[in-house]
Amino acid sequence: MKELTILNTKTDYIILRFLSQNPASYWDLLLNSFDNSINTINSIEKLLKENLIKYENNYFSLTEKGKELVKKILKTQYKDVICKECNGKGLKITEYFKDILSKFLELTKDRPHAIPEFDQGVVEPITLISRVIFMYYKGDIENKDIVLIGDDDLTSIILALSNLPNNILVLEADKRLVDYINNKSKELNLNSLKAVVYNVEDPVNEEYLSKFDTFLTDPVETIEGITLFISRGVSMLKEEGVVYFGLTHLEASYKKWHKIHSNLYSMNLVITDLLDKFQLYDLNPEDIVNKGYRVYTEAVNKLGIKPDKPTKPWYNSAFHRLILVDKPNPYYPYNKQIKLERNLYYDNEAYVTLY
Repeated sequence: MKELTILNTKTDYIILRFLSQNPASYWDLLLNSFDNSINTINSIEKLLKENLIKYENNYFSLTEKGKELVKKILKTQYKDVICKECNGKGLKITEYFKDILSKFLELTKDRPHAIPEFDQGVVEPITLISRVIFMYYKGDIENKDIVLIGDDDLTSIILALSNLPNNILVLEADKRLVDYINNKSKELNLNSLKAVVYNVEDPVNEEYLSKFDTFLTDPVETIEGITLFISRGVSMLKEEGVVYFGLTHLEASYKKWHKIHSNLYSMNLVITDLLDKFQLYDLNPEDIVNKGYRVYTEAVNKLGIKPDKPTKPWYNSAFHRLILVDKPNPYYPYNKQIKLERNLYYDNEAYVTLY
């Protein structure tokens, strides 16, 4: 079809199709592009230059030229197909888990604020409980020993409140969170829960090797960084142990996904589940606009727009579940210090990471 030659990328098509429903903010397009920030911004720039879309009053919409093109390329009118009841997660939040979430939200009102220095980003409450429900559904919580590297979401506390795991260990670089988790554990008699200060670049304590059934992390997005996080977790797993982590589109191209997944397979892991856009994050809107994140500065500098602060979650990640099919084979030796420094957090696709 001749009209499709105008659309150089799949992302061009996705954006036009999405805007055929309703106008959308910059943040809406990032959430729904299924691509990284670089490519999404490039597509928006191209569509603006070709007068297929316009930007007015903080929203993008189709121009008349864009509407004519969409009529030619869409064989049916596009409508959102995501289930509104479960928000596309495919899970039911039972009363048991609703009660746990309510208790958790009440008990953690005094939680430490997320800080960008540790690349912290807290998932929204529905994501948090849905994550736990999915892990429960897969049989990876009840009567299990669980280890987390990083826990700015305080998933460990909600797991402990469920009374389902046997033991929960949190390895966390931010001492504020370690103290908070340990204080809550003591205050609430959550005897299964313990937190320890740990930097992922440091060796793994030998007492943790092959001790856990389930590993959960929400790591950095560089290839080296995410591989290091998961390598550390794998070294602590028993045979047939399970890994959970999140990986975004916005800061990770499919080429990066391919390399990360290749590294995971080399550790004797296989992907059993991949839930796209499952995890939505409550990032501080003031920080996104005012602290120099590239996702905002590129909109200003490249697109010539100044988006309003986001008013709802837009940063998202695909929730991965993997299982060991053989003995753990960590990518990095568990007993070696691995100094990645800036490369731990930052690469050319890091648009929602400070450097």
